[in-house]
Amino acid sequence: MLRIYTNLLLLMGISLLFTGCFTPQKIVRIVPEAQENVFWFQGQPIAEKKQDSVIVRAAFSHTDRKYLLFDIEVINEKDFPILVSPEVLSLKTPSGYPMPALDPEAIILSMEMRASQKEANAKNAAVAGGIVLVGAAVVAATSDNDSDSDNYYDNDALDALEFAVDVAVPTIAWGLSFHQDPILTEYPEALPSSQELPFWQEIVLRRTTLRPGESIRGLVAFPRFDNTQSLELTIPLENDNFGFLFTQKLYQP
Repeated sequence: MLRIYTNLLLLMGISLLFTGCFTPQKIVRIVPEAQENVFWFQGQPIAEKKQDSVIVRAAFSHTDRKYLLFDIEVINEKDFPILVSPEVLSLKTPSGYPMPALDPEAIILSMEMRASQKEANAKNAAVAGGIVLVGAAVVAATSDNDSDSDNYYDNDALDALEFAVDVAVPTIAWGLSFHQDPILTEYPEALPSSQELPFWQEIVLRRTTLRPGESIRGLVAFPRFDNTQSLELTIPLENDNFGFLFTQKLYQP
């Protein structure tokens, strides 16, 4: 019988080997159009515009399965503060409506709520498991006819319960230095994933008031839109609108 099961498993493995097919991800390249004012850094073109003493730089950073990520830098040379709000940025195709950028604050709240619910579920599961262990300890203590009724708790079981409840999940620590670095100085592989909370807390561009002489840089996320070759990025800042035209090309390996 064992030999029959072994042969069946072998046949299933061979079947999966020959029938399994993984399609490689498309490679996305997005570059500013020729009419934009562009300078280059480490092989990456960066578009730059200046209006009313505000300098804005925009470049395509990278993509993942869900998002197009642009690297944006804003420099305030005015004599008064300006507000940078990433959620008002938009990306438009020639035939479509503008797609607003993802709001980091809304995503952070959603991820924290899901994490809180998961933590509560884990603690409830740990408590339930601990009660079972404690119940078993009570039965064992009763069967031993222990004369000391106050010592029926199993210390190992309680320790296990406390450990299960208090397990800490490590997080990636990122300082504010990322936002002060020049544009496109970090390789995407060195950054947290967009599925991780630190990405939205520390890496993306978040709502910021820039005082005179200050600058801010961060990533801005848009939903992927593969079915177009032209993209227009609009960056509203106070009473000014900065527009950048990009060309998108997809390569299938």
